[in-house]
Amino acid sequence: MSVPFSLSTGNEHYQKHTPQGSMLSNLLEIIPKTPDIWYCDTFSMPDFSTLKRHYRGTVILYCWWDPADDRIIPHIDDMDLDFVIITSDPDLVPDHPRIKCVQWKYQYGYHMQLITNTGIYVDCEPKNFLCMMRNHKPERLAFLNGMRLNKLLQLGHVSYLGQVNTKEVHGRAARPIREILGMSQELDTNFGFSPGGEYRQWLKENLPLELPGDTTQTFDNNTDFYTCGNPAWYDRTQYSIILETYWARTKFLTEKSFKPIVAKHPFINLGNNSNWLLQQLGFDTFTDIFGEIHDGKGAAEKIDSVMPKLKHKYEVDPARCENNYQMGIQLLSLAQKEQKNLAEQVANLL
Repeated sequence: MSVPFSLSTGNEHYQKHTPQGSMLSNLLEIIPKTPDIWYCDTFSMPDFSTLKRHYRGTVILYCWWDPADDRIIPHIDDMDLDFVIITSDPDLVPDHPRIKCVQWKYQYGYHMQLITNTGIYVDCEPKNFLCMMRNHKPERLAFLNGMRLNKLLQLGHVSYLGQVNTKEVHGRAARPIREILGMSQELDTNFGFSPGGEYRQWLKENLPLELPGDTTQTFDNNTDFYTCGNPAWYDRTQYSIILETYWARTKFLTEKSFKPIVAKHPFINLGNNSNWLLQQLGFDTFTDIFGEIHDGKGAAEKIDSVMPKLKHKYEVDPARCENNYQMGIQLLSLAQKEQKNLAEQVANLL
């Protein structure tokens, strides 16, 4: 029996200063190191063939980097395993008698612990906005085209790397240019996009778009998850444009939403009701400046409604950004307290 994912010292997050490690520590305080109880997160779960062959009992699945999804359901009847899923979105948890759910609200706060704004300062030209796009997604490619057609690219510091140049990690692999130029569609965006001839040629000639002083590309393991990047990007721009991961199916925040909060930068956030979710957590989403009509729109409408707003300069009281940062610190405290309650709920379900 393999032990790397068990409630034991062999767990990869055991005694690690990570959200997953903290969740495990809280579970271990009230759940004995019981055989056939396993712990993992969405990125450390073994593949289903391994689960079927070698595991029995109960898997505690902590969904922190991602919300839950329905990948388990085709396999669960072939496994000798029950699941307890800790997630922000119970509606995405498959309906099955061997799957139980515990909902979290504040775990986003751990981004405030992981993300730092201590990168090397490399001065750059003043611009209106900062827009970082690393991993390729269809709505981001459409957004880039919208900025190109509206002559907005020269107004901001914009990246579109498309090809992740690190080792395959967190489910990411290098994406060849032919995939970017073809039709792309993903379930978490509910949007498809295929660049036309003129845009295809432009992409061939201009990708990857890179930001000045971007050292995050030189390190292993996608370290851009944990840093705001070059502090000058924020000092030299007035606001950030955040293109969240999820534009359909679920409301979920990733590290993208918290980088401007950590950097104390105003932002316009594009995702599936991501502004609404940030507001529920107590954050200022600057809707008096950028509006919020785009928040619940589909990808194409969202992009069209936002483009005109990016042509202007905006002055924002720095105190509002400081307040957002302090709200983030409070959210981290709530996340830490919430984990103890989540562990108790899990224990009651075992």
